[in-house]
Amino acid sequence: MEYLLTHATLIDGTGRDPLPDAALWVRDGRIAWAGPLAALPAEARQVPDQDVSGRTIIPGLIDAHVHVCWNGRESVLELVKRDRDLIVLEAVKTLRRILASGTTTVRDIGGHDYVEMALRKAINAGFIAGPRMRTSGKVIAMTGGHGYFIAREADGPDEVRKAAREQIKAGADNVKLMATGGAATPGQDVMASQFTVEELAAAVQAAHALGRTTATHCHGTGGIKNSVLAGIDSIEHGTYLDEETAQMMVERGTALVLTLGVANPDLTDVPPAAQAEARRLESVLGTLSARMRESVQIARAKGVFIGAGSDAGGNPLAPHNFSMARELELLVDHGFSPLEALTIVTRNNARILRWENELGTLEPGKLADFVLLSANPVEHISHVRAVEAVYQGGVCVWPPSEKHLL
Repeated sequence: MEYLLTHATLIDGTGRDPLPDAALWVRDGRIAWAGPLAALPAEARQVPDQDVSGRTIIPGLIDAHVHVCWNGRESVLELVKRDRDLIVLEAVKTLRRILASGTTTVRDIGGHDYVEMALRKAINAGFIAGPRMRTSGKVIAMTGGHGYFIAREADGPDEVRKAAREQIKAGADNVKLMATGGAATPGQDVMASQFTVEELAAAVQAAHALGRTTATHCHGTGGIKNSVLAGIDSIEHGTYLDEETAQMMVERGTALVLTLGVANPDLTDVPPAAQAEARRLESVLGTLSARMRESVQIARAKGVFIGAGSDAGGNPLAPHNFSMARELELLVDHGFSPLEALTIVTRNNARILRWENELGTLEPGKLADFVLLSANPVEHISHVRAVEAVYQGGVCVWPPSEKHLL
């Protein structure tokens, strides 16, 4: 399959300015060429083309922190009691919704009983529609730690090492640990550190030995510092980041995956099942939001490598509803330009997922995962919601054709 999209505005994900009157040449599922239409190679001039004037082409968005097994409208504490088959079927619907919003790749950062592993296989086999997936399996928590009700509980370096290896055996690309408390678990202190450096380092050693990455849920400064000292690859949330720890992250190459929607949920349309959670968190959200804004400023000033994720599904105030579009809007609200924000959720996230050689930018040789928008998101970041079509491997996967419904 080979085709050419012409007369588009092109945002290639590298951080370069948008290119007007551009062309994108797709061949055999990959980018053959991208650039000014006037500079189109001679061999491409015989390729069937489609005029997409007035549209903007961007790389497929990448969500570096999501939970596809949970609907983001009900408490995970309640959802774990649900019939497993219902969780699977709802997750299939969730994956289609994620894809339709322009997110073509995700890193599931903690699932349910390895359901996400089966879903990844189904997507790869073409049985269901959904984003490309990196998975983490069960999160690893200390006994009674944050998320214990979905976790593999482990204490001490040897047991944590074994827990990490279990997730890798199940098919994990990434090992996720809970290094601090979290607001989604009742009775937890978000500032409390929940693993020692030695315990975290044992998981890092196990993961890195087998070519996997590691990530830690971190709010409190102590947990962030422990994670950096242990060699963790990415800090998730990073709410109470300080200057000393940010400098450590720069020196050790530790990434920060921001989840700004966690501290800034949309409370305008809270379903009945989530209203109690909204009331419970009301008193802390203001503090978390203000502190997250400070952490963003510290990270930017120090030069920390930044990614972003929606944390959709992680709590009942985090629905899978253009969740990465909302994260982009919040990145801009926190001081990033629209182009910087788009680069974070494409190029940077691809690097965090160790997929940068295949995804994240629209450059020759990479997979043709891109989104066709009816408006330019650099003019206003909310235009990222104006999705006309979504492509994976050069194939239009949204809106679904009759072929996809067979």
